Amino acid sequence: MKARDVMILVMCVLVISCKEEVLDHYDPSLVDRGKIDKAFHPQVSQVLFDHLYVVVDSTTYQALTSNRNWKQSYAFLDKGLPDFTPHQENGSTCYMRGHHHYIEILGPNNSYGEPVGKSGIGFSLENEKEHFHLGVVPKFTNDNDKYLTAAETVSMPLGVTEPTWFKTFYTPSPGTALHTWYAFYNPGFLDELHHQKHHSYTREAFLKDAYDDKKLFNGIHTIHLMCTAEDYQRVAQEMYYLGCELLDRHGKKLLIKSGDVNISLSLSENIEYSRITRLECNLNMEDNSVTRLGNLTITNSGRESVWELNQIHQK
Repeated sequence: MKARDVMILVMCVLVISCKEEVLDHYDPSLVDRGKIDKAFHPQVSQVLFDHLYVVVDSTTYQALTSNRNWKQSYAFLDKGLPDFTPHQENGSTCYMRGHHHYIEILGPNNSYGEPVGKSGIGFSLENEKEHFHLGVVPKFTNDNDKYLTAAETVSMPLGVTEPTWFKTFYTPSPGTALHTWYAFYNPGFLDELHHQKHHSYTREAFLKDAYDDKKLFNGIHTIHLMCTAEDYQRVAQEMYYLGCELLDRHGKKLLIKSGDVNISLSLSENIEYSRITRLECNLNMEDNSVTRLGNLTITNSGRESVWELNQIHQK
């Protein structure tokens, strides 16, 4: 055997011996996998977009609720709980239901007294392996004592019962025109609503009796916001503490992922109040049409539908 071959054989024996020694001394109990998982995957509440509302002017509200051809093709409009009955043209609020999301549209004379241009976005929260209870609280990525510090529990009459619907958290923001809130939903509410047992609360289970997949509207994939400095900071920080992913940042514009919806957040120093400016929606089937409903323009292209809301803010 040549000297080089002998040297190679000796090196192989040494390597194998070292590996065996390492394996002999490896003790998996010394690895704290819990700490590793917590460090790299902190237990943060899961955030999903649920619904939004916008207050439109009287011309837009009248056009939207009275256009029968559009309502027959685009989405079913109802007047809300408890039974999702069809919207009546003399009402002041209507709901457009998708598969997972819905849009609440208010006229200027709505029962909440909300002014034209005001809007809000509601998200659902869920803590891993935690059932709904009245003491539930959000889990954040970092210590937080400034955002989502206020809470409220909401119940809803359903026949002879009035079950708890959700517990919501929000950041007190006096004077804002753009509200954001994050809620834990009670599956027991679905039990009373649909008269069957639910082990968890899902958005599609809530909407199943109102959503029509034979109509165009399926849901929202991107919400565009134009914000004052105060609201820009608040919304960005709320979503940061809840672990939402920052997809892109370009100057004063952020693109944030919240479950199956993206939030496009832009800072403006030239607006009086924050607002939703644009919605990008998914359609159930292809359509290519442009519909003008008062000061709202809806443009369908293929399976995408774009709502331009800027004109409702014009004086």
